[in-house]
Amino acid sequence: MKALIVKDLRILLMSPLAGVATALFLFLTAFAFNSQLVPSGGGELPEASMRGLIYFMAVVLMFIVPLLSMRAFAEEQRSKTYEWLRTSPLSDVQLVLAKFVAIWTLLTLMLAATLIFPGIMLSFAEPDVSPMCMAYLGLWLLTGSFVAVSIFASSLSHSPMISALLAFVMLLILWFAGGTPGVWGEELSIIRHLESFSIGVFDVSDTSYYVLFIAAFLFLTIRWQEALRWR
Repeated sequence: MKALIVKDLRILLMSPLAGVATALFLFLTAFAFNSQLVPSGGGELPEASMRGLIYFMAVVLMFIVPLLSMRAFAEEQRSKTYEWLRTSPLSDVQLVLAKFVAIWTLLTLMLAATLIFPGIMLSFAEPDVSPMCMAYLGLWLLTGSFVAVSIFASSLSHSPMISALLAFVMLLILWFAGGTPGVWGEELSIIRHLESFSIGVFDVSDTSYYVLFIAAFLFLTIRWQEALRWR
């Protein structure tokens, strides 16, 4: 399993798509950070907070994660290399977890690169560090949720582009589920559970939501892979 994680991560790091996605993510994040903290027209300095930037990064990641995850299974199936994986000693659980960990690791590195922005804030102001840490923890868990949905979508199609589109639609539905009348809509919304983290509060229920959300979609992916073996 470790060898597969390293292999997939190396392929991702060497992929032009990953390079472009990383550059675009950092550029947009830097632009948003500059817009948030640099006053225009000689106004007052804004509050030194990461909350707005965290939500902005979440929006950008909703577009980027499906693109980085679309080849996880779809490309393997299209290029017939998935048949080799099926005959390997790896179980379906190990295979799915390896794909998930490799992509989440790449995205974790992308998020780590943005730590320069809170570092800049700490250099020129004295914001509370705890809310920043909580905000990044929430964004990290949200990113893992994006990956879990995206690799599930990738396992459903032989076409990477169709997988990316399917993942984006699923994430979009889960994002705006909070607009559904009733408490279930709010609880299902994938972005609503980021709110407590963004204000520096560690909420066990929100943390549990993301952990269970990731586990649920990984479980669905594993069961789908098991079903494919019997076709």
